Amino acid sequence: MATNKKNNGVHVLTIPFPAGGHILPHMDLIHQLLRRGLTVTIVVTPKNLHYLNPLLSLHSSTSVHTLVLPFPTCSASPIPPGVEIMQDVSLAPHFVESLSELFDPLVKWFRTHPSPPVSVLSDMLLSSWVNSLASSLNIQNLSFSVLNPSTLFPRMSRYLNYGSEDDSFTRIHMGIATSWGLIFNSFTELDGDKMHMIKDEFIHHDRLWSIGPLLPIKPNGTERGGPGSMPQHQIIAWLDSFHVDKSAVYVGFGTQISLSKRQMETLASALEESGVPFIWAINIMEEDGRDRNNVSSGFEERVRGKGLVIKGWTPQLVILEHRAVGSYLTHCGWNSALEGLLGEVLLLVWPMQVDHFDNAKLLAEELGVSIRVCEGLNTVPDATKLARILSHSVSVDQPERARAMKLKETALAAIQKGGSSDQALDCLVQLSALSAGTLINKYKVPPWIYRGELVG
Repeated sequence: MATNKKNNGVHVLTIPFPAGGHILPHMDLIHQLLRRGLTVTIVVTPKNLHYLNPLLSLHSSTSVHTLVLPFPTCSASPIPPGVEIMQDVSLAPHFVESLSELFDPLVKWFRTHPSPPVSVLSDMLLSSWVNSLASSLNIQNLSFSVLNPSTLFPRMSRYLNYGSEDDSFTRIHMGIATSWGLIFNSFTELDGDKMHMIKDEFIHHDRLWSIGPLLPIKPNGTERGGPGSMPQHQIIAWLDSFHVDKSAVYVGFGTQISLSKRQMETLASALEESGVPFIWAINIMEEDGRDRNNVSSGFEERVRGKGLVIKGWTPQLVILEHRAVGSYLTHCGWNSALEGLLGEVLLLVWPMQVDHFDNAKLLAEELGVSIRVCEGLNTVPDATKLARILSHSVSVDQPERARAMKLKETALAAIQKGGSSDQALDCLVQLSALSAGTLINKYKVPPWIYRGELVG
């Protein structure tokens, strides 16, 4: 879409959450806002600055700005010194609490800025303190949910109906519910009914927008998420060597899943037994100076030419979009599910934690566009059964594959000009333009949501 000149000068402050599955779609959303003429300032800590490089390579320095602030440190925090991104740890509430210490620096920055933002767009996890920030600055806060409505609704039901104010996740979901607006990386044709249920039961206003699926940024000369652990051209060349389309399997479990030794051995055995070409992306996690996620000795040699093991950051999009890849064994995080759907690969889902189970239920049971392999963070699947699933997954006549193709067509129609998501994004941008300098916060922030009382 061409830039809408009428919106130029409308300034929005954005605050992503420091986790790969949050910050990358946040950058994709910012890209769409910039294409529609808004000016955006992105709050980032030094070690996460590289996530912005693809975005910065595509847009003028006059329209996108960075506000680099030191990551707040606290001696009582369990976050290890020097760590600024949540990876392989389950410390979300502590990251929320630490980042709330940016409250005063952001207020100071805002009050000295010659053209301060008219609104703040924050990750959903940060709403519990960003609502208060926005209220103190007399602007509105919009929450960006990396969860789809079908996943967020049961979580809001659980925490807001039965949670305690002393519970950190209850506070986070209350922050989401009391934000001025709520944005989803989804499309109404998929789960618009759940979006209406969220509106009717929890937020009681119409400021909800499904604006997805957000297409990943195609950067100029930079790699999404930073440089990979294996050169991208080498991975493409390896995939190019397979002449049968949709014949290979990609295995990847995101940035926060670490398999146990038994799971690693079982998966390796299944891949070898299946006989299918594969790429296996493995997270690097060190424990006592040793790599926890090593495959068994001799495995890589035995599968050489048939399988490629990549340890560390992997260019997942490039792999999923390659013609040779036909299926994807995934933890079923929402970003990965969308990337697989748009890449036309069959999703083999192994939900492990948090939202994965709701995503798998939606895609495998309700829509029938994916195949459930097993479930559970500690589950060890049967190697022979898994090998059979992997082998069959590259068959072109899978009914789940046909249904997934239809869902992809619906998703792409939503983001085309005049589609439901395209219209929702235009509405969101127009509202920001109209609100410049005139609209104040009208939501009420519960008294227990304020700096210093974020985590029970």
